[in-house]
Amino acid sequence: METLEDIKWVDTHCHLQLMGDEINEEDISNLEYFIIPGVDVPSSLKAKEFSLTYPEKSYWSAGLHPHEADSLEDIKNELQVLMEEADLIGETGLDYYRNLSSKENQIMNFEFHIDVSKELNKPLIVHCRDSFSDVFDTLSSKNTSNPIILHSWTGGNKWTKKFIELGVYFSISGIVTYDTAHDLQAAVKNIPIDKILLETDVPYLAPQPFKGKRNNPTYIQYTGAKLAVNRFDTDNTNINQFNVYSDASTFHGSLTTSSGVIISQTRTPLASSPCSVGHIAWDTSYLYVCTASNTWKRITLSSF
Repeated sequence: METLEDIKWVDTHCHLQLMGDEINEEDISNLEYFIIPGVDVPSSLKAKEFSLTYPEKSYWSAGLHPHEADSLEDIKNELQVLMEEADLIGETGLDYYRNLSSKENQIMNFEFHIDVSKELNKPLIVHCRDSFSDVFDTLSSKNTSNPIILHSWTGGNKWTKKFIELGVYFSISGIVTYDTAHDLQAAVKNIPIDKILLETDVPYLAPQPFKGKRNNPTYIQYTGAKLAVNRFDTDNTNINQFNVYSDASTFHGSLTTSSGVIISQTRTPLASSPCSVGHIAWDTSYLYVCTASNTWKRITLSSF
């Protein structure tokens, strides 16, 4: 019988490049896929390097965290080169809790990332702490249609309902397991299931019962379990309900519906781009199928 430990999870935000020798193969054995976000140029480079170690299951992003926004003009060109290589853009956004960079520069940095993600048609990872109004207004004004991932979402019902209107994805971290997270636990019940993602934010934000300790990718099951129990409002959640929160499909820009598979995000892989057998991608000219590890084949699309 399948158990919680048997489930393969998707960790949409884990800073594995910051853990050095503390991470090993066993720590990520329960992950089907994971995303390694950059927060500045050095960490983005390390994310890229770490991703190359696990090409079949890892993706990486390049970005400048709002804490570092004051340095944007100094590193913009170098960062943009990395963004063109990366799978996703970010971590960006606004952080008015610590205010380590000016609000003006944070917003300028945020808008730069949004513009680049639109130009490159790549998903955007957004940090939002004590800045719900400005993040909402900025995203609304940019009218972007590419996927937006709200990293470690902590908003209550009011802001959750508003951001749902933008069609964003809500990435839920170990915070949802905390006894004090009543507003967040209530809010996630309103999020459409196909808009919920999971993350660890390793090495930060360890879930109960590890709160206050260094986080580990294996702990993602505790967040998934809490979400499932909370969402289905029962203490007797079965394994199929846990599986709802381990699905990888939304990250890849695809959804499985009663009408079939919808792949909403275009992608143009190279012949040797990272992939696992069965992955599918498309652009306006070709349909791409991964036929072997890191091996893509394509067929031409034509009108009929």
